[in-house]
Amino acid sequence: MTTAYPPEIQRIVDRVAPGWPEELEVRTGWYPLLARLDERLAANAPNYVLQQCKSKFGALCFYAEPSDEPWSYDEAFNEAIRAAEWESVERCEECGAATALQYVFSLWVSTLCAEHAAAVSPSVDESSRKPE
Repeated sequence: MTTAYPPEIQRIVDRVAPGWPEELEVRTGWYPLLARLDERLAANAPNYVLQQCKSKFGALCFYAEPSDEPWSYDEAFNEAIRAAEWESVERCEECGAATALQYVFSLWVSTLCAEHAAAVSPSVDESSRKPE
């Protein structure tokens, strides 16, 4: 299956390392966050490679290296990733709204704004929120 991504997101997919699936396992609300992250990473490490990008427990998980060299390490590179991962827990996965909360639906944690949480389950209330 081939997914059509916007150009700023396709640039990230094009960085996927050989042997890893060329897909991003996140919803479109996080695309602007990913585009900003890609700009920061590319400015710091123009040849960075991506192993995986997904949502896990309602947060962005972005696994990348500054280069394809196994011994490469760059603290600024890693800090940019950590900052984006933290920002993701406050951004709706569907629309990118900054007023999102984490909800649990069928044992799956999602970070959603109130509107998108209600669309998933009209009975959303405080009991569906993930405990802090």
